[in-house]
Amino acid sequence: MYARILDGLGDRPLGLEADQLIEIARWIKGRAGVGKLRLKASGISSQVAATVAAALKPDFLAHVVVHSGMPSLRFVLDAPLNFQEAPDLFCLDLYKDFDLDRLAAMVAPATLTVERHVEVHPK
Repeated sequence: MYARILDGLGDRPLGLEADQLIEIARWIKGRAGVGKLRLKASGISSQVAATVAAALKPDFLAHVVVHSGMPSLRFVLDAPLNFQEAPDLFCLDLYKDFDLDRLAAMVAPATLTVERHVEVHPK
């Protein structure tokens, strides 16, 4: 339902999720008085939101760790996923222009580690 409301407003859920992570990181840094943060993400939607946030603000994070991630956005097509399962991953041309390897390269000087990949289970 959340994605449907946002879709009706014209904003992309993935961009809003990444922006929320950036703002939370900004708040934590200011409140705790720390330098760079470590972010842990679990699941494919969280992986993409965390990777996009780190790519947009690499100076906020020291390390991003992903559990149960995917090696490529191609997973969305190969799994296959329904829109209702991960509406934030259905972004026009995201896979074509910015697959996860390109986004991961953009997080430097932070590092990104995917500790475990999910498996493709065709329906």
